[in-house]
Amino acid sequence: MDVLPRILALLEDETPRKRIAAAVVLGELGVRSPAAVSALSQMARDPLAALAEPAIEALGKLGARNALPALLEALERKELRKPASEAIASLGEEVLPALRERAARAAPEVRAALSELLPAMRGSFAMVLEGLSGQPFEVVNRVALSVRHSARTSPLPERKSMAAKVESLLRKMARQRSDGTNHEPALRGALKILGYLELPRAATTLQKYLGKKHSAAVRVEAITALRFALGEKPPAKAVRALVDLLEDSDPLVARAARDTLTVMRGADALAKDLVRLARAKDAELALWAIGLLGASGASKQLAEIARESDRARAEAAVKALAALPGSGPLLAEALAEAEEEAGAHAIADALERIQLSAQEIGKLREAGTKMLRKSLAIARRQLEPLRRTDPQDWAKALRQAARKADPARGEAIGDILVRSGHATAEDRLAHACLLLRRSSLDPHPRARQSDPALIELEKLAADGIALARALEKDKSLSPEARYHVGFHFAEHHAPEVRAQGISLLEGLSSGGRGKLARAARNKLALLRAGSARE
Repeated sequence: MDVLPRILALLEDETPRKRIAAAVVLGELGVRSPAAVSALSQMARDPLAALAEPAIEALGKLGARNALPALLEALERKELRKPASEAIASLGEEVLPALRERAARAAPEVRAALSELLPAMRGSFAMVLEGLSGQPFEVVNRVALSVRHSARTSPLPERKSMAAKVESLLRKMARQRSDGTNHEPALRGALKILGYLELPRAATTLQKYLGKKHSAAVRVEAITALRFALGEKPPAKAVRALVDLLEDSDPLVARAARDTLTVMRGADALAKDLVRLARAKDAELALWAIGLLGASGASKQLAEIARESDRARAEAAVKALAALPGSGPLLAEALAEAEEEAGAHAIADALERIQLSAQEIGKLREAGTKMLRKSLAIARRQLEPLRRTDPQDWAKALRQAARKADPARGEAIGDILVRSGHATAEDRLAHACLLLRRSSLDPHPRARQSDPALIELEKLAADGIALARALEKDKSLSPEARYHVGFHFAEHHAPEVRAQGISLLEGLSSGGRGKLARAARNKLALLRAGSARE
């Protein structure tokens, strides 16, 4: 029993579910009889999209060319445009003349839909290119993306043929440039398509559209197309053209060139240019160049940048360098040679996570010791690995440097040492004496309370250090300085500190009939009188 008439009858059933099921079955069975095509075409014109859509899909599966009029009508309905496009694309190149005729008199939105479906049809490429003209760029862009999808599966000879057609269109548009027509959307679409064909020889054509005589949008499109056209070994001329555009006055063009070079193969050939760009005025461009140097493993170049004065660039270079295998020795060498605080700071931070050899730490000790005479900030960072691994040797290096330096720098070095927790009592005393030699010796109580020398000496006296004897032995200290300390300590509330002050005053009082000796004796007499009254 032939069931086809029963299935066809269901297409006109009152139950929507049965009509939909019948359309699906006819499409799956591949029934291409005139009666089936006619019935499905009629159903494709149904006002209800839910009923028309399964009929359209069935006609597409059947490849029913006679149903083209019904499918074109469906293409004009926004809710059916997608299934209608797919169904028409499945009909093959024989329907192209009919599509060309329809496109010529179609409304803009229908023409746009036809343009988008054409790339999926064999033999339609010339018509695709023709359809670019007069379309808004949104449509042109979607058409180009459709071409990209089909080009991926096209053999090389076919892609070469397609490229020849695109280049012919570009020449034609160049001749028509003076006619006043806006060809820019079509031109941008053609350049995009030429790039999607992924043919290295297309790079020569694309380079012609990089110049400033073209609009920024066209230049950006050509630059982006080069991203796809350049092969495993990009031509030096094309690479140079892109590098030159990195500092273009138009930020969109510069950004497009940067994006293309980022994904381009063979970026290691750009090392010299990238080092130059890493020092460019444009900070964003510089950071990009540093990132690309890291991706290409340019460790020596990164080490150079890491030592420089710009904090953000130094940190970026250090980060890129630290990510490379075996970067520890290079980072240590860069820190030893650093002459800028920003670079030294960034490198030292990175080295906190890297274990250095004794030889590398020795080089940093030597460099840091020398740098203490020039820059304490850099020297501290250079000596930081030594402080972590051998605190006593670190303290020794600072101690020796403080002794050899002039008083002002020696005081600053000593201050680093005494605040570290690795200083000895002798270190603290020597530092306090340096501070005392530079003190104004102001006797006013408020001045004495804020005198850094007296503050440090109070701490030492509280710790039980025999300050009176030590200060008397230090021949670099004037009697006035010792009197300043004795006078202040003698009034201190702590007995151990007060005892040191009295001892200093007693030593000064026995020095004869001088003014300072008399002042010491007077102070001692006042102290005794005060004690007697208590």
